[in-house]
Amino acid sequence: MRSLGRAWQRVRRAVSLSGNSPGNLTWSLEWSRKTETRWRATDEIVDCFRFADGYVTTVRYPSREVTWQLTPGYVPLASALLMARLYVEYGLTPQTDPDGRPFIGQSERGPVQVFEEIPPEEVEYVYLDGIRTLEEFPEFVTVDENLETIFDRMIPARSPTS
Repeated sequence: MRSLGRAWQRVRRAVSLSGNSPGNLTWSLEWSRKTETRWRATDEIVDCFRFADGYVTTVRYPSREVTWQLTPGYVPLASALLMARLYVEYGLTPQTDPDGRPFIGQSERGPVQVFEEIPPEEVEYVYLDGIRTLEEFPEFVTVDENLETIFDRMIPARSPTS
């Protein structure tokens, strides 16, 4: 399965470089600060920011004055960044199971949204709310130096006693 994930990443990068990324959007990192990070593509903005005891990721369309949340409430930083990356890389919005846990499907062709109780193709469910480190990201999500820098900048400082 790891080799399939690596092959999928190479295909995704090639498609992305050719300008055919999901929705034909070219995403760029607008800024990254200690408490928030923003990616932008044309009239679409993905924000990941600190909220209460966790992090929230939202998608915003400024021209339509619409904002919606990718995370179901606040989640650990790595989970919030994972949901942002899934949206930016694949255009995927996580679904929520009856217990309120966000998930996506993973098929042979990569990550997919599962809209039916019995999906038309075989999928493995990937839950997104318990991710605490970048090393736990699914293989099909790109973890590059840029994301590592964002994570290191945004992770809350730990006290010497913890």
